Amino acid sequence: MRPARRRHRRHPRRRHARALAPRGRPRRKQQRVARHARRRAVGRTPPNPRRTCAKAVIVTLAGHVDHGKTSLVHALTGVDTDTLAEEKRRGLTIDLGFAYANLGDAKASRVGFVDVPGHHRFVHNMVAGIASRQFAMLVIAVDDGVMPQSREHLQILSLLGLSRGIVVLNKIDRVPPARVEEVRRDVGALTAGTFLQTAPTLPVSCTTGTGVAEVRNHIALAARADRAAGATEPFRLPIDRAFTVRGSGTVVTGTVLAGSARTDDRLVLADTGTAVRVRGVRVQNQDADAATPGDRAAINLVGVSAEEVTRGDWLLPAESREPATRICIELAVLADFPRALKHNHPVHIYHASSHAQARILLIDEAPMPGGVAARVDVATTSPMHVKIGDRVVLRDHDLATTLGGGRVVAIGEPQGRRRAPGRLRLLASVQPDDAPASACAALERGPLHADTFRRQWNLAPERMAALLGEAIEVVEIDGHWLAKAALDAAEANLREHLTRHHQQQPESSGLSEAALCSGDPAEATTLRLALHHLATTGTVRVEGGDYALASHQADIPNNVKRLFALVERPLDSIQPPSLGDIAKRLKRPFPAFEREMRALPAFGLAIRVSDTRYYLPARLLEMADQAAGLAAQGPFTVRNFRDATGVGRNVVIEVLEHFDRTGFTRRSGDTRTIVGNRNAIL
Repeated sequence: MRPARRRHRRHPRRRHARALAPRGRPRRKQQRVARHARRRAVGRTPPNPRRTCAKAVIVTLAGHVDHGKTSLVHALTGVDTDTLAEEKRRGLTIDLGFAYANLGDAKASRVGFVDVPGHHRFVHNMVAGIASRQFAMLVIAVDDGVMPQSREHLQILSLLGLSRGIVVLNKIDRVPPARVEEVRRDVGALTAGTFLQTAPTLPVSCTTGTGVAEVRNHIALAARADRAAGATEPFRLPIDRAFTVRGSGTVVTGTVLAGSARTDDRLVLADTGTAVRVRGVRVQNQDADAATPGDRAAINLVGVSAEEVTRGDWLLPAESREPATRICIELAVLADFPRALKHNHPVHIYHASSHAQARILLIDEAPMPGGVAARVDVATTSPMHVKIGDRVVLRDHDLATTLGGGRVVAIGEPQGRRRAPGRLRLLASVQPDDAPASACAALERGPLHADTFRRQWNLAPERMAALLGEAIEVVEIDGHWLAKAALDAAEANLREHLTRHHQQQPESSGLSEAALCSGDPAEATTLRLALHHLATTGTVRVEGGDYALASHQADIPNNVKRLFALVERPLDSIQPPSLGDIAKRLKRPFPAFEREMRALPAFGLAIRVSDTRYYLPARLLEMADQAAGLAAQGPFTVRNFRDATGVGRNVVIEVLEHFDRTGFTRRSGDTRTIVGNRNAIL
């Protein structure tokens, strides 16, 4: 007889879980749909090539407090941008608000609105929401007319480089038509000479809806005409918000200033250097394959928590990070600013979403009155992440009002005196909109560090090669650009100097780099690069740190020749013995032997790598070649070098420290990279 089938009892917890599952859809399918919805919130879903996000125009609403900017956004989009409890309670905008809508054709008229605070106490939040590619909407309530923040906001929009926009006369339902025309005339006087001088002025009532359709049509036309710049430069995103999305993680938002970001891109947070990975991208509140210049982007990040990110930080490629506390700007002081700026004038500086306290350091000694423009240095209390051509706004520390703004023309501490004639000529030659012309002007003064120039101008590496075109013939030496004419002149100078020295002191092995390369910073760098170029081409040789013409042979004293004959064989190894071991082998007193050995480097017979070890030049060059081979595969460690050479750890450390001192390698933590010419080790 067949045994009865045993019935399995379902676990009570599982049965209970099934009972709680919503009906009408399989539980697993519902979980999958919910998970997909969470991922879409920040763009974790794999990009769909058939789904592309329209390039949007971003509209910045500016104007005095309580002039109806938030109500206007609500009338245009149906979105209330006042989301903070305090904003609801006080009835005014405190922080940035955002809304998105399709005005007209959905494919061509995607519009993002940035509602900025109107109160003078929140100007720092207002500046954080503005980028030069945006479309401005200056809102003025006709019952109040032109007010102080109407004027200041227009000044800030102009200083930040906005070039398109409209003026909206709001609350027309509250006043008679004559008042509307009176305010229209006042607005004409306000905008005269600004980028809004010829802009349309549109009367609107958010209460009755009058004029809203006309505003919507004007913005839709701007959206269809908008064409953002290309995305070939390195990515830059000033962060204005950071928050956590459940199930996805940290999300940061901002307006993309340059470049593009895609899923799995590796970037860093500029303030801390924290490495992050892009998990997903949304632009204009829609899923997207990439965030490009002009986009309002939300970037989902892996590798950092929202608490570690603050407004004013930046999302950049690691190689673009170059924080600076000293910049030079072309400052234009507003004509109505009541004070003349003096040296060390305290200010607040605003750059994209970042803010710092700073001091103005005048280059010209005379104070700067209102309406004057000049190049000035700005020293900040905290690092800023600027690029040449970026726009900044300055507000007076004591008066709490905007004093002016300008564009960045130089980054970093000046070499030498701030008012040195050479520096003044260089600053005057910088054209923030023309990198090639600025590079040519700099090369006329001296060498140009190519990587620094690329970072400060935010140029892609592939653009550097074609930057100058045929404008000027350039030679690249040790990471620097040098005009060919300047190189030829410097090499002729060095050859003449060495020839004269050899004639006057034939017994000398040569001259040191310091003796050959003197002068102002630019001249000294030119001579140093020319000297290295001569060494690379074999025109000069390096012996014990001294440079000599290749044809020169110093007279070696007989006692030095006899000493070298004794030690040449022990030193002929990639792991030569220490001086103490050689002294014992030769049965020589160590103190006297050590003093005698110091003569060998002067004649290029041996290289002193440490207090107790010497190398033959050929053997040390073998070690340098081993290091170069490792560095070709990436940064290398002491252990990598030891394994490659078969030399003991203590000797390896002595050799690598010699490489560091001579500028052949650079140590960073536990790794090293090649940064100089191998001949420098001699």
